[in-house]
This record gives sequence, C-alpha cells and structure tokens, in this order.
Amino acid sequence: MTFLDEQLIGLWCSAPFDLGAMETSELVFLADGRGWSRFEGISTELGISRFRWHCPAPGLLELRGTWRVSGQWAPDSDGFASVDHSGPDDEVIRTGYRIGPERPSPSDAPVTALTVDDAIEYACSFALGKRAVTLADDPSATLVPYGPPARPGPPAG
Repeated sequence: MTFLDEQLIGLWCSAPFDLGAMETSELVFLADGRGWSRFEGISTELGISRFRWHCPAPGLLELRGTWRVSGQWAPDSDGFASVDHSGPDDEVIRTGYRIGPERPSPSDAPVTALTVDDAIEYACSFALGKRAVTLADDPSATLVPYGPPARPGPPAG
C-alpha cells in the first residue's frame, strides 16, 4: 500500500534538537507528494534537495531525489547568494519514522517531533514548524522553477 501520511505535511526543522551544532536541517512535505530538504551551515553553505515522497507502508518513508542545488546562502535573505551546483538528483532514502511529542532538551516544553531511523541532511529529529508551506517557500524555486504537479504517490520507474 502506498500513501501520503498527512501528519508529515508541513515544515520540520532540526534546530530545536541541534544545540551547539554549526548547522541545521529542514524537511518540507507538500500534500501533492513533492518536498525538499534544506541543509544550512554557519560557513554559509546552503543545499536544497528536492524530492518526491510517499509512505510505502505505515511508519516507512521514501524520498526519491529529483533535483539538487548547492551553494552559499545570502546573509540578508533566505535564498542563495551564489550557486556551485544545480542538477538532477536520483538519491533514494528509505527510512522508518515516528511522529510524537519529544523534548528537545530537558528544560524545553515538548514539541511535535518527526524522528527518522536514518539521518536525512545529517539529522534524525525534527520539530514541526508550520503546516502551511508552498513551493514559493523553497529557496531554490527562483533558480529552478517547479513544473506542474505530478499525481500523488510513488514516482514512476
């Protein structure tokens, strides 16, 4: 059975779980089966990996890469200052996942967390940021415009 778990839809950020880290990661899942990951480092490194996502079984998440853009982030915006690479991506990540309350640190209040068995963009724990996200929120959207949406579900091939 293949489906899109509606609990995943939205923006998830590793920052609450990254105390002392020099980088942070985000995952975005859209309702049409598209999404992207974002990796950002203090050295101005910025990477966006677009993917198609689905859940082949309950508790199992599959991300199929479609495009990757990497470069440096602009200090005065949320986008790229320069691009080192932009091109197709065929990486496949298949991992177990759980969604539930977690405390980022003993002193923090619980957050809704996505925990994956295998790291995605160097992180295994992500806090729910916001549910309403659009393609325009992708920092690479102005560099590489999105095509029309494919039907939800696993990509062909």
